[in-house]
Amino acid sequence: MGLLSSRTFRQIATGALTGIEEKRNDMRDRIDTYREKAVNKKNEIQKKYNEYFDEEKENINTFNQLSTLVGDDYVGKLNSFAQASPARLSMLLNQNADVVRSELDKYQDSDADFVQQRTEKLKLNEQELNQNLQDQVGLFKGTSTLFTRDIEDRGIKDIQAEAGTLTSESLPSTTPAGPGIDVKTRLTNPEKSTVINNFDKLYKTDMDGTEYQMSKEDETKYANPTVQSVFDKVAIMEANAAEERVTLDTQTALAEVLYQMDNPNYKGDNLKFITQVGPKNPSLNTAEFDSAESYGNVEEMKEIAERNKTLNIFIAEDMLIRIKELEEAKASGEETTTTTTDLTNVKARPPSFGGGQKAKQEREAWDAQYGNTHFNDGTLMSPAQQEAWKESQAKRGGGKSKNSIRRLID
Repeated sequence: MGLLSSRTFRQIATGALTGIEEKRNDMRDRIDTYREKAVNKKNEIQKKYNEYFDEEKENINTFNQLSTLVGDDYVGKLNSFAQASPARLSMLLNQNADVVRSELDKYQDSDADFVQQRTEKLKLNEQELNQNLQDQVGLFKGTSTLFTRDIEDRGIKDIQAEAGTLTSESLPSTTPAGPGIDVKTRLTNPEKSTVINNFDKLYKTDMDGTEYQMSKEDETKYANPTVQSVFDKVAIMEANAAEERVTLDTQTALAEVLYQMDNPNYKGDNLKFITQVGPKNPSLNTAEFDSAESYGNVEEMKEIAERNKTLNIFIAEDMLIRIKELEEAKASGEETTTTTTDLTNVKARPPSFGGGQKAKQEREAWDAQYGNTHFNDGTLMSPAQQEAWKESQAKRGGGKSKNSIRRLID
């Protein structure tokens, strides 16, 4: 075969170049087609995301409205109610607070955070939709030849830039529930009188109807368990209020307890003073705490304070303050251990009033260590006086004063 003529070679070369240019033009056309498909897919997916977002936003707003309606005590039950289907929330939206609370009383508290769950669900939907969009964008990749790869690379970038990613938004956060709508926090004087009078009519059952019947087995206790429970709470309320320097008279405390019995949703300001035990209860281990403090045993102090959180939060908080002060003193290198071995050489009890938090802690420490063994001036009681003092304090209402004990024995 002979060599190609120059004319023939030019014809072949021109034809090849023409074919390549046609392929490149075709690639450019397909880029426009894929770009249009990607943009259409983006709009379609964005619409789906917006629908998901609007739905979850409505769910969360409804949940927040209901939690504000019923109050923070019902948020756990509301979480439980909404788990099965968020759409159920709208069933409660136009009801009054008491109707909603009655419905929620059928459910157990749940620690699940409804708002967080809906936020996480929307995030998963967003990730799935974004992946669908990127899959559409990637359809164009790998369709080039050696002569059109540069066009494909530029086209992929152009399609990605124009299609982009979904435009996402942030859902509302949890709104603090507060006490709830129509939840009373304070009683009027007529309300106090009414609730106490109603209670007295039921339980003042002695011969002339002026006293609560006492137990025959234990004259310091009431015969009726309900009456005993009420006055146990009253005593704890008064004692805790006194510890916190809040003046709370017995009638107010009694009315608060009685009103809540008939109205479980009542959130009286003074009800915070009801704890499992009173501030002087032995189960609080205040003497052991003071002893641990005297030796600088922070770990033991922390253990006692932690146990006391469920028994009496006020005493636990005071203990935590003392622990912090001790830790700070240790960190600064101050002497933190003290010992008292001579019970006949005890300082007088700190004054009953004034001095702030530190003075209060000093009084508590003195009472815990010497309260049942010494008079307030620091004088050691005789064994007989100590026994009489303990017996007196065991009586309802606290019994005799220390000065009376001193006179009685001496």
